[in-house]
Amino acid sequence: MKIINLLAKQIGTVALIVLVMFAIKTSANNQSQLNQSVSDGVKAIDIVDAGGTTVASPSVSFTSATFSFATQDTTGTLGVSAERIRIFNPTATATWTASIAGSATTATWTTGSAYYDFNDATGSGYTDGADTDVYGGQLNIAPAGGTLAGVSGCVTTNVSLGSNSAFSEGSIDSITLASGAAGASTFCRWDVTNIGLTQKMPASQVSGSYALNLVLSII
Repeated sequence: MKIINLLAKQIGTVALIVLVMFAIKTSANNQSQLNQSVSDGVKAIDIVDAGGTTVASPSVSFTSATFSFATQDTTGTLGVSAERIRIFNPTATATWTASIAGSATTATWTTGSAYYDFNDATGSGYTDGADTDVYGGQLNIAPAGGTLAGVSGCVTTNVSLGSNSAFSEGSIDSITLASGAAGASTFCRWDVTNIGLTQKMPASQVSGSYALNLVLSII
């Protein structure tokens, strides 16, 4: 082993000397410059598991309710550990806004031919008002009480969670979950978890397994 090492060092020394001598005799016209450009990526938002893999069909389960002649509230959590919201900013621009909205302003919780609303503020959110449909109900999103964490060393400086708010058709159709301000890290990722959800349900809502689709977006 010692002989091989010594030989390698000797050959390296000779090669270096030859290379220097050759460079002295070589014209600049024979040199080649290599160029490589790296472009910004595209801002994105996703639901991923703890390992960072996209969750194909994410869902949020609310507390169960029993038929009641009175109004009632159910709750859920958006962004559990196994289905966390991941925000991607692979750009040199620090500012961004991540938000959530219904699949349409006219969307409703639905089971069969029974419905209730997610964006009607009338009667404290329990009764129908002057919106497009004829159903009461309102969904409150509480990002302010959630958890924000940087991914792979990204810091949360100048990144903040949104304010708690409830959907109201025509006035609050989208709710901010988190945003990056000037000075926020660029080319970074963040996870948002533990966002509280509260749904106000009208009185005498018939039994069934209801579903509502919401959409995440980032600009």
